[in-house]
Amino acid sequence: MQRGARGIIGLARQFSIMDDNDNKVLEFGEFSKAVSDYRMEIPPGEMRRLFTAFDTDGSGAIDYNEFLRAVRGQMSTSRKNLVV
Repeated sequence: MQRGARGIIGLARQFSIMDDNDNKVLEFGEFSKAVSDYRMEIPPGEMRRLFTAFDTDGSGAIDYNEFLRAVRGQMSTSRKNLVV
């Protein structure tokens, strides 16, 4: 959020900016570049583990829903009750 992502629309915009080839997912190279662009210093081995944590379906790429869940976290019980 400190880098300009405000709300869902801001997160979608940031994801789109990171998706260099515009295929609607982030591959490891795009993810690594984005982490570097945001000046987060993460060792290479940790970078792969972080990518794997985001890639919850194990597809080798991070789609927007995986990204959103990882960044925003789980819905609170009160929000879940509103949705259902």
